[in-house]
Amino acid sequence: MIFSSIQYLLFLPIVVFLYWRTKGSVRVALVVAASYFFYMSWLPVYGVFLLALSSITWWLGQGLAKAYKENRKGDAKMLLAAGLLLNLGCLCYYKYANFFILNAIQGANWLRGLFAASQPQPWDVPILNVILPLGISFFVFEFVHYLADIYKGEKPISSFMEFSAFASFFPSQIAGPIKRYQDFQEKLTTPEPWSAPLFFEACALIVQGMFKKIAIADPIGVLVFPPFQTMQLLSAADATIAAIGFVIQVYCDFSGYTDIGRGSALLLGIRLPENFNLPYLSVDLAEFWRRWHMSLSTWMRDYVYIPLGGSRGGTWFSSRNLLITMVACGFWHGASWHYLIFGGLHGIGLIVNRLWKDVLKKSAPLSSVLETTAGKGLGLLLTLLFIAATDTVFRSPDMPHAFNMFRSLLNVSAPCTMMPALFKSGIIQFFSVYFSFWLVLELVSKYPEKLPWLRDTAQDMRLKFATPVRLASWTAAVILLFAAKPNEAIPFVYFQF
Repeated sequence: MIFSSIQYLLFLPIVVFLYWRTKGSVRVALVVAASYFFYMSWLPVYGVFLLALSSITWWLGQGLAKAYKENRKGDAKMLLAAGLLLNLGCLCYYKYANFFILNAIQGANWLRGLFAASQPQPWDVPILNVILPLGISFFVFEFVHYLADIYKGEKPISSFMEFSAFASFFPSQIAGPIKRYQDFQEKLTTPEPWSAPLFFEACALIVQGMFKKIAIADPIGVLVFPPFQTMQLLSAADATIAAIGFVIQVYCDFSGYTDIGRGSALLLGIRLPENFNLPYLSVDLAEFWRRWHMSLSTWMRDYVYIPLGGSRGGTWFSSRNLLITMVACGFWHGASWHYLIFGGLHGIGLIVNRLWKDVLKKSAPLSSVLETTAGKGLGLLLTLLFIAATDTVFRSPDMPHAFNMFRSLLNVSAPCTMMPALFKSGIIQFFSVYFSFWLVLELVSKYPEKLPWLRDTAQDMRLKFATPVRLASWTAAVILLFAAKPNEAIPFVYFQF
């Protein structure tokens, strides 16, 4: 069951109706039942795995809290280590085992060939037939956060049913946002009351996410798929269109998923954390990571970067910690060298960004120039170019394909073949104009100081569009979007992580 499917739009209203007809522990049990139904609709065995892992994690959390309260530091450390080993061990087995086996065997074959008198028969690589549980990278990180915070003295979730709701909550189960249990438990037990503004805000998020996914991300994804899969030399124009296209696709796909998830949770009175804040308007790489996948970047900061020492110890140690954190962030995305390289490039970029800011602190004239509109525009352009280049590494199946994309950028004499396909679908263009209009109104209302000449007009127009008119417009938009999309729902990009 995918968010952008008809099945989900039938499932969600039923859950919302039953949710507001129940109270207390029955309501929490309903959330758990609905979440497991949603999760097991992919594969029933997923639910068995999640139930087992969450049960053991909750039990370890209870013991950890008791050991902390009784000042048994040794026992607390052992329980924390057991919990981390269990959760990260499951993640490594399901997601990274074949990667480590493959590289170990390939390394052994290389060493044998290096020292052997004649070329030996290479060892075969055994492939483990494991099924990667959907969302494991996300809920394992939530479990690690849960245990680590209890070890620091935070109060655990005493009710197993409430912990199960945290562990399996369907609006965020597959691809985040990565929740913090303290915040989630509070909102689960005391949700926002049902009201018309809450309903319309939630519907707006869901329709916005549907539009991003169905009208933008999916069509662009179909266009950019072939260029990233081929080893043939592309034209510079086609390689550029594919790279920029994926930058747009991954944002609309992932933020669209988040919008639908946040809107779905809001229909239950639970407000999930924001995951994106206009990241492509960032003027430097550090700002980008404060705006992009915010739940992951803050998790990496709190549970990797700071435990390593953070910014303490001078430039060398803080740079080392930053690089390790970003390489881990890249590897979190997948078991492949190109994800490691993607993370390493962002680590190096953040180090350069930090060193550059140190230079600016010592040069007031240069700093003042970069604070101008032209200076910020240059920073925005350079940041987007870096994002497009590293996203090319991210999207490519492996590094040879990524190098082929970069090599194609030099093939300026070849003709462009992708441009006609960009304008093939008239209905997509119509909805792009339609929702762009609403997006401008939202941006102007949210950031009135940026476009003061449009502020009054935008606010007047928002007031004139009464709630029933907006609801009718959103409903019509969803119906037409589903009429225009392919029969088979396309999975979200981050489902593979």
